[in-house]
Amino acid sequence: MTSPITASFNVETGLEDQKVIPIGGPSVIAGNSDAVDLRIDNRFVSRRHFQVRLETDVFYISDLGSTNGTYLNGTRLPPQEEHILRDGDRVGLAVDNVILVFSEPSKTVRIDTAVIREATKRQVAPGLVVESGSRNVSIMGQRLSPPLSKKEFDVLELLYRERGNAVSRDEIAKAGWPERPDGDVTPEEIDQYIRRLRRRIEEDPSKPRLIVTLRGHGYRIP
Repeated sequence: MTSPITASFNVETGLEDQKVIPIGGPSVIAGNSDAVDLRIDNRFVSRRHFQVRLETDVFYISDLGSTNGTYLNGTRLPPQEEHILRDGDRVGLAVDNVILVFSEPSKTVRIDTAVIREATKRQVAPGLVVESGSRNVSIMGQRLSPPLSKKEFDVLELLYRERGNAVSRDEIAKAGWPERPDGDVTPEEIDQYIRRLRRRIEEDPSKPRLIVTLRGHGYRIP
């Protein structure tokens, strides 16, 4: 069964007898006529003035060649050209003789961009959190206890900081073994610490999801 569409236009000005115009289908035509889906009784509005179309949860609006134009947030729309319609957008008919404010079916609260940036810094799926300041590591909200050794944490911190990027064994050696500036850390030593880390943070160390091997290069946290 098709879910009902509960989007609507709130009338800001231009229609005395209408306060809300519901949008009752995936494609509706609005204008000053009894033959359209949304009747807008204003003498400056064309009989077939504009169309609203829903596709994959996105609403589109287009002017249908109206005489006096359809305006989206103050900009006149070219005839027959679709534009995305978002919650709170102002639709002006015949400049501003009729002003409608679009209301989507559900208003998703936008997360502050600072919150998004902070979350991106701290967490990756599925639930790994590495805190550089406190040097704590948590998996799915559970802090690792006992904590990682200094070398284990330094290696994990590098991978976490570069998550999404490939990290070479040379880079891991510099982060985990700074006391060896000549780079005489063997691949076996690095692989051994990766195995230790996997035993601590992976749900199934034999099928790692958090620390992925990149053959011939190094490792990566997705």
